[in-house]
Amino acid sequence: MILEKEKEMMLFGLPPERSSFKGVGLFLFIYLGATLFASILTPPAYWAIEWLHSVSPSETTTWLLGKHIDVYYDRLRWAPIILGFPWMMKECGLFSLSNLGMKIGARPLVSFLSFFAFGILLASAIFGLQWAFGVSSPDKTFDASTLASVILSALSGALTVALLEEIIMRGLIMRSFYTAIGPISAVVLSSLFFAYKHFKVPDCVWDKLPGGGSATWDIGFFVAWYDTVGIAYEFDFPKFGGLFMFGVFLCLLYIKTKSLWPCVGFHAGLVFCLMVYRKTFDITSDGPREILGGAGMTDGWLALAVLTAMCAALLLPSGRGADSDDARAS
Repeated sequence: MILEKEKEMMLFGLPPERSSFKGVGLFLFIYLGATLFASILTPPAYWAIEWLHSVSPSETTTWLLGKHIDVYYDRLRWAPIILGFPWMMKECGLFSLSNLGMKIGARPLVSFLSFFAFGILLASAIFGLQWAFGVSSPDKTFDASTLASVILSALSGALTVALLEEIIMRGLIMRSFYTAIGPISAVVLSSLFFAYKHFKVPDCVWDKLPGGGSATWDIGFFVAWYDTVGIAYEFDFPKFGGLFMFGVFLCLLYIKTKSLWPCVGFHAGLVFCLMVYRKTFDITSDGPREILGGAGMTDGWLALAVLTAMCAALLLPSGRGADSDDARAS
């Protein structure tokens, strides 16, 4: 059953009756270490760009100096994460595509493409309703001749985001909690973390930061603090709930199929449609925006209801051993 421990989802080759917090410990070590790393190195990174601009000004240095200090913090935090998670994958025994649930073949490709199309259809339906009810309108300044480049950029961005987030969030974090405390808690905790991390440093805190957010020696720690508690400044239940249920759906899909490809496909389809939509449509203040959401798609009550129904559908028992067939296809 989908909410009982299964050997295929356990890390370290453990049987379902065993538990291990090693994966959770590795994740916390990397996450907290990356936070400390970025907190310390954010000011020197900004100072280095300032120095480079003073000796050799360019459009690039001007552009970089125009970024908020939290952008430097966010990018620096990714450095130890990118280096650390491959090590965590090795420690967890997930360097194998088979163990991760990412086998290469015809059936996984069909699964990926099917869910990619499903993601596009779902996002298009919600965005279509937004347009029909006046929540959005076509961007009159959009140059139609750039549509091909917009589509290609959105496709590459969506695939990158989906691959990284699914490998890290579902492949590593969810399975670490799964091995430690079981499937139900793993789905809930990893999905809560997934939703929480989509809330960034809010704009309203810039007057609270030293020097208005300039690169003082301790600014990285202030940014880390507001990155941690920023959700309290801009909490929105439909948005948080939609992201949470999106995470739950992807977790359940992974557990049910034993493959990350459907998750990557669905995630990429949604993000692809979202990226194209943001480039070609404007969100207005008219219409039932609270119900239909905005450019984020998951920030309305409709998306929350649809995703909840999709999760309920995955929890229904499947017949004729469909789960095991999907597992072999992964």
